[in-house]
Amino acid sequence: MARKPPFVRATQSRALSAARMLIATYFIANATGLAISPGGIAFVPSTEPATVSAWAATTVVWLTSVAIFVGRSVRPAALILGLHSAYSALAAHGGLFGGPVSPDMLVTEIAMVGALTLVALTATRPADSGAEATPDPQARLNDPLGTSPQFRPSLDLAAFQATLAEIEAAERSEPEAPLALQRSA
Repeated sequence: MARKPPFVRATQSRALSAARMLIATYFIANATGLAISPGGIAFVPSTEPATVSAWAATTVVWLTSVAIFVGRSVRPAALILGLHSAYSALAAHGGLFGGPVSPDMLVTEIAMVGALTLVALTATRPADSGAEATPDPQARLNDPLGTSPQFRPSLDLAAFQATLAEIEAAERSEPEAPLALQRSA
């Protein structure tokens, strides 16, 4: 199977990032009380005097939404937010605790759970994003000069350290007179 061209991969990555950020924005707006469902039922309890559990739920929604928006720990945050969303949808619109059943709002919230599931499934891991994995110690033995691309950062570091050691050694030695002073003497 042929790999996709870099432009296609970059476009897909940007599209997934934009979708992830839009979904996170929706939940951030809900957690801060900026968005309320059309039926007047807040997805997250409002900032009125509330119980500790309501504030904890709001905090979890806000923190996981920010994590998804920023792109850190996307999979766990999307899964936690998806579970919270499924429970909230069933409790608020599905009649879980004897409340009113609102099929249209229930389907809307379950669609958001599906979107969060897709965010969790398509999130890239740091190793997938182009960062090089830690080299195998056995590979170092097979390449004692460190000429392969995976060892270049360590070669660059070694060259930098050697140059720094030379500069420090030159500073410790007796300072030489500038060239202009040597000619005048």
